[in-house]
Amino acid sequence: MIRKLLLMISAVVLVFSMLPVSDAYAGPEVKCKACHKFTEKNNVGPGLKGVFGRKAGTQPGFKYKFTKYIKGDAWTWNEENLRAWIDNSKKAVKKLTGNKKAKTKMQPQHVTGADADAVIAFLKSLK
Repeated sequence: MIRKLLLMISAVVLVFSMLPVSDAYAGPEVKCKACHKFTEKNNVGPGLKGVFGRKAGTQPGFKYKFTKYIKGDAWTWNEENLRAWIDNSKKAVKKLTGNKKAKTKMQPQHVTGADADAVIAFLKSLK
């Protein structure tokens, strides 16, 4: 009886572990929250309040020591740039700065499609 129950529980766990999980709002609330705050306060990454439309590398008080390639750059955080960044920041930093050697400490998040739309809408709302 116990063996049967354990097999059944294992089967349920296996089935649920194989289901796709959407990151739509898990993105900002889980992934971003690990390094960013949704206020002006900085954390490991710069605060995200007001990020949409902000010139890259200009978050007050944030030390861009790991992302020196971004500091004071001429591009802004618009939809296109945010979409590229939240998909693959390692590729995006090279494209957005025009510097093939540019680097960032932020790991690629691979947030795309409807999930990216949701994250960008969330970032736009942080005014």
